[in-house]
Amino acid sequence: MHFPELFETLLKQRGIIPEEKGNFLSPDYEKLHDFMLLPDMVRARDRVIKAIKNNEHIVVFSDYDADGIPGAVVLSDFFIRTKYENISFYIPHRHNEGFGLNLEAIEECSRRGAKLIITIDCGISDIKEVASANAKGIDVIITDHHKPQTIMPKAYAVVNPNREDSIYPFKELCGSAVVFKLVQAIVAKESFGVKAGMEKWSLDMVAIATLSDMVPLVGENRILARFGLDVLRKSPRPGLLSLFKKLNLDQRNLSEDDVTFMITPRINAASRMGVPLDAFKLLSTRDQSEAERLVLHLEKINNERKGVVASLVKDAKSHLAKREEVADVIVIGNPEWRPALLGLVANSLVEEYCRPVFVWGRDGDGVLKGSCRSYNSYDLFALMDATSNAFIEFGGHAGAGGFSVTLENLTNLEEKLSLSLEALAKGDQIESIERDGSLSISVSDIGENLWGMVSQFAPFGMGNEKPIFRIPQAEIKSVKKFGKENNHLEVTFNNGNKDIKAISFFSSPDSYLFALTPGLRINLLAHLEKSYFRNYPELRLRIVDIIKS
Repeated sequence: MHFPELFETLLKQRGIIPEEKGNFLSPDYEKLHDFMLLPDMVRARDRVIKAIKNNEHIVVFSDYDADGIPGAVVLSDFFIRTKYENISFYIPHRHNEGFGLNLEAIEECSRRGAKLIITIDCGISDIKEVASANAKGIDVIITDHHKPQTIMPKAYAVVNPNREDSIYPFKELCGSAVVFKLVQAIVAKESFGVKAGMEKWSLDMVAIATLSDMVPLVGENRILARFGLDVLRKSPRPGLLSLFKKLNLDQRNLSEDDVTFMITPRINAASRMGVPLDAFKLLSTRDQSEAERLVLHLEKINNERKGVVASLVKDAKSHLAKREEVADVIVIGNPEWRPALLGLVANSLVEEYCRPVFVWGRDGDGVLKGSCRSYNSYDLFALMDATSNAFIEFGGHAGAGGFSVTLENLTNLEEKLSLSLEALAKGDQIESIERDGSLSISVSDIGENLWGMVSQFAPFGMGNEKPIFRIPQAEIKSVKKFGKENNHLEVTFNNGNKDIKAISFFSSPDSYLFALTPGLRINLLAHLEKSYFRNYPELRLRIVDIIKS
């Protein structure tokens, strides 16, 4: 094996003991856990079968994000294969209705004549809404993965691996994976004429959801993502094929990065701009002309979303420029800003001001909500937890999160967060990039042999992060900007007979504290990746950081 020491180090970094090495490197679909171990699966399975046999109207109610929408497509696939047509789909408006079931939606389901509602990626906290459905004679099957509160809704069935009484061995499934398990359970008992194993063609949706929802890519999620990517590379869906063509993606070599950086934003753009059903239609349509129309439509919406975000960022920077001093943690917002877009605004401000950023707006119910993003590996969840009395509620993880806050607490939120950041830093609770577990290599090591070793650990994501390589004393050969707007950076190094490119999107030579010039020796932190842009395979580095040697 090439690079045996690096290989063993990567295994150790992931906590993979020798007995688990085979399962990790060669995921086995047959080792997925038994779907019948999920709580209430028998009741959920039998209720769906009964609804189909009795021709009851079923409403599929999914969340509006890139987990819920692919999950709705998983059920759509199932009903199309069974030729069951007495169904409809409901995806709530992100701004006007918010997350989960709502009473107005229950009324609409009743008007449709629903006898059964199946939720995807939501519902576990919707006690009043489920009670309302029950009162109207509508059974509710909740499929969700979020952690339940102390009291659960009195639904007909609650299929959730995170229930306290759950004996399911793996707790980290995304919402689409849970509903995929429901489909598996149904067809195992009653095929409705569907050929055995056909549900596997829906794994492309499960992969998109698993990669988009930032669940840990370990255990079952690694199996689902690996096999789901395989399906995605062969998927005949007209919507996906049209999207790949529009984005110049090589379907045969799709990677997890293609999903998270190219596909996910366009699914989420639909809900951020108020038309989540359009993303569902794109992924579920069987009509090529409709697919092409929807791709153009979603691309237009995504560009509009970019324009709105750019306007919000410009507005935020204008206000920050007027401040005498910028705090260690930035808190900024406006009641006119929509919370759906504020995570993207926070990302831009983090890049500009190099510090954690909290951005707030007001949702359709008048509640002040926002998103936050980290900088330099500061643990945002620890930061919010240290300032918990300042929030109505908060959640997230080290790099990103969401929060709601009262107008009264906004007045000194920035000061409180900045003080908490200082205290956490002094307590050494914040991990910096200098302790990232980077692996030292030389420019001459970069090639197909190294890539062959690294790619065995893919797909990468949360819980299985891409390896960071440290390349000391790398001599810059050339520096240039690229892209339609010249807003990306390319630094070239010489590797014997071949140049090696290192790129950084939405970056420039001015992004660093010193000039990047030919001949300068730097310490480079980077990921190794293979790009297939415009069907041209290219091994390259993705810059994480540049430190002057």
